[in-house]
Amino acid sequence: LQSLYMTPEFRRKLYSWKYDPSKEGEKKDSIPYQLQLLFGKLQLSSLPFVETKSLTRSFGWEMRESFQQHDVQEFCRVLFDAIEQSVKGSWDENMINRMFEGKMTDYVRCFGCGNESKRSDRFLDLSLTVWNEFDKVYNDTLEKALYDYIRPTKLDEDNKYFCETCDSKQDALKGLKFEEFPYLLVLQLKRFDLDYTTFQRKKLNQKVTFPQVLNLNPYLTPQAVHYFDSVATPHSVEEQIQDTPQLEVKPKGLDSTTLSSLSAPELTYSIPDKDKTPLKLDDFAYEKLLEKQAQDRKLQQKRQIEAYIEQGEYVYELFSVMIHSGSALGGHYYAYIKSFESGKWFNFNDCRVTEIQEKEIEKVFGGSQTNWGHSATAYLLMYRKVTPENLDRVEDTEVPDYIVEDFASEKEKDQKTASEQLEKYKTLSFKVYHNKESITVTAKKDELFKVVKEKAIEEFKLKEDPENIRVRGYSVYYDTLQDVYDENKTIEVQSIWNFKVMGVELKTSQEEWQAYDPNCITIKVNLWNDSYWEDKRSLEEKVNDSYKLAVNKTQSFLELMETFSEKFGIPVESQMIIKKSMLGSNCACEVLSHSYNYEKNLTFTRIYEGTVLFLEKVDSESNWLKLIEEERKRLKLRFNHPDQTSIQTEYSYSTVLHESATVGALKEVISETLGISAEELVIRKGSKHCEELKDKDASLKEARITHQMAIHVERGVPTKPNEYRVQFFFAEFSGENEADAICYKYFELFKIPVNGCMKVHELKAFLCEKIKKIYPSMQLNPEKLRLREKTSDKLTRVLKDSDQLSNYTMFDRKNLALVDLGEKEKPLEDNEILINVRRWFPSTWDISKPKEIIVKKNDTMEVLGKVISEAFQIQEENLQITKITYNWNFSRLDLKPALYYKPYKYKALLCSSPFYLNIDGILLFVKDSSEEVKTLSEEERSKFDCKKNTYNYSSTLTWKYEPPKERSIKINVK
Repeated sequence: LQSLYMTPEFRRKLYSWKYDPSKEGEKKDSIPYQLQLLFGKLQLSSLPFVETKSLTRSFGWEMRESFQQHDVQEFCRVLFDAIEQSVKGSWDENMINRMFEGKMTDYVRCFGCGNESKRSDRFLDLSLTVWNEFDKVYNDTLEKALYDYIRPTKLDEDNKYFCETCDSKQDALKGLKFEEFPYLLVLQLKRFDLDYTTFQRKKLNQKVTFPQVLNLNPYLTPQAVHYFDSVATPHSVEEQIQDTPQLEVKPKGLDSTTLSSLSAPELTYSIPDKDKTPLKLDDFAYEKLLEKQAQDRKLQQKRQIEAYIEQGEYVYELFSVMIHSGSALGGHYYAYIKSFESGKWFNFNDCRVTEIQEKEIEKVFGGSQTNWGHSATAYLLMYRKVTPENLDRVEDTEVPDYIVEDFASEKEKDQKTASEQLEKYKTLSFKVYHNKESITVTAKKDELFKVVKEKAIEEFKLKEDPENIRVRGYSVYYDTLQDVYDENKTIEVQSIWNFKVMGVELKTSQEEWQAYDPNCITIKVNLWNDSYWEDKRSLEEKVNDSYKLAVNKTQSFLELMETFSEKFGIPVESQMIIKKSMLGSNCACEVLSHSYNYEKNLTFTRIYEGTVLFLEKVDSESNWLKLIEEERKRLKLRFNHPDQTSIQTEYSYSTVLHESATVGALKEVISETLGISAEELVIRKGSKHCEELKDKDASLKEARITHQMAIHVERGVPTKPNEYRVQFFFAEFSGENEADAICYKYFELFKIPVNGCMKVHELKAFLCEKIKKIYPSMQLNPEKLRLREKTSDKLTRVLKDSDQLSNYTMFDRKNLALVDLGEKEKPLEDNEILINVRRWFPSTWDISKPKEIIVKKNDTMEVLGKVISEAFQIQEENLQITKITYNWNFSRLDLKPALYYKPYKYKALLCSSPFYLNIDGILLFVKDSSEEVKTLSEEERSKFDCKKNTYNYSSTLTWKYEPPKERSIKINVK
């Protein structure tokens, strides 16, 4: 967008379009109008940047779509297409084509008869190869990349061309010829490719130089177009394809040294040897230097352009370099753009625009040939054809009148909004407490603080003399008053922030306000009372009766003990002082009343604001330590009612038990509280997804139940310690063209507890009997059933008849599925696995029913090919196989670009690369390579795009890492 704005011809053309509400509809949906408004703001506004929200909304984008990263070339194409659709029917509906469209010819020349078949084509941009791994092509200059674009390809051997004149397949030459270049030329350097080792995208950071002035005349000369016309034989063609023709792209009679670098030379100074300190230019001198360099550059380029134009009209000057910084997995776009008006280059980086020297462009050429990964490299280049009609600037008067009016109206509206925001910013809210009650008070920053006091007096309806009332900072957690404020100063001057918590302080007429000491802290002291042994309240409730004491945090611990002696009558030598910072049962207690703490100040003994201390007179053992230790073993547990209807589970019930109490006792307490029989309740620790508490005789400590833990309660039949609540399904094969990568359809049977000591064949017999009782029409034979683990929508491990269930990973809510084989199950050997195979028919895009195939892990790909070839009646040499890794993210459209392997005479083991067949349930797709692939219509593609449909997604998805994928850009034109 910034590059288009800095293109005067594009901006003028855009301004010449007139908005017509009868044709365009609402302004908010008109892309050309919003683009006009954006460019008008950039041209007329004094703001450093302008937002693009209105433009992206006209694209039909939501907020999240605006923040998705897309390829800049793809966005350019889609934007141009959207503009063309929007202006269709107007006088200038071909504005994009007139500026950006070039012409080329796609030809095929037969070696047999010399006949040339050709087709005209048009382009809006050219994508140029940087590095081609297969052909070992590296284009280190833009000129080489352009030549490589028109380099012809030889069609021979299996890829011969059918010549209608010869009426037979012949060797031929296929290539492109440039016929006409556009006024504005867009060139993409293809810096993203597929790494065939990792099958992930990679970025190519190889160095590719590009000139400031580009001479395209040689690419239209007979030397370039007819370079291969004189080829006598196919052999000589092959030889000449390997040699790059030497096209003359530099003007004659011009000193080549002037073209080696277009950046201005560095400024040097003549300084005596005794003083080599470099001089630093001030801002003014630096600005003058840049202007001098721009002028020199203009003169230099003018000479170069004049020399090139003698060869033809197609001479171009660079004005925009769009740069990608980062890797193939993500990064950032910014642009270096030249102002035609001043000739200076600028760095456009989001909302920041800074002037740069031209030599900065050389830094984005790229690195060495092997430099992969992260780098800032040129990605999209824009050149403008040099003509006498070139524009340098667009006048403000060319901005449409309705854009000027709408901009002024929007500016006025923004100023009003900003004024309202400023007023809102000046208004602060405070929460004020008095006697455990709170109110919210609002005041402006520039008001005196006494306004807050007056509003608090009014809200709390205080009758005292205002002179005996003041509002201070307040800590709700510690219940202590803190900062003191001057009523006759403004709120802003005293740096009182928004949402500050305050409290009301009262005094009598005879008292004086105490000065606030920031070193003063309030601590809570709990004095031992023998009645606590009989007190059934928790320790948390008992400490609510503590004494609040204001002390100075700089005083020594001994001075604190002397204060306790005066207040509570306990001699210093008899005091036992214990600190317990948190009231949770897992917090350790610390005895502070040791002589080595006497000289330390309170901060060093870790006594802070709100610290809770436990004080007693001790001759031998401490009562507080005993009580706190006993309290540590008391567990407060929260639980829910199983019949609650709220979406989020509310653990609104609670009980307190000793950690030595059993799980059975906990269950009885819950049963009694809820009024539901314990035999009808299932309890889990933590949440509904956690494990069931099965062992009634285990203590709460042994069951790893901790203080404040939630106990989830649900109705159901409790299981025993060696039992697992398993969900059973009945599975049958999917039909033809059903569910693509999901091979089975599932029918939920029941969820029942099963014993882990049970044998698999015993379980199958038991299940057959239970199914027969529930579903009398289902007559199943346990010998013809296979029991398998079910993960999401996929069947995995096969459970062997002779094994105990405990041999497998058993847990509550495990999913197992029965498959009716229709014949007696063949037991799998230890080195055998069961895989699923489906056939894809490229000519119709149909897929077959899945087939189960048993293979050995140490078999070769060739053996697998023979088995599949026989099963699907495909000739071995034509069989191709691909592996589906994630069935939940699979679409039938993925079958065409998938990586296929030919197992014919392939000696790799199945358990190794490329398929790694080590477990049951892997899905393979096969096809006949001799079958032609049908081209799908848009309707058929939409039908087969199962990623849009819900049936291909499991209710339980297993997350696996995948590299981020760029979504295709779509701009909606209304």
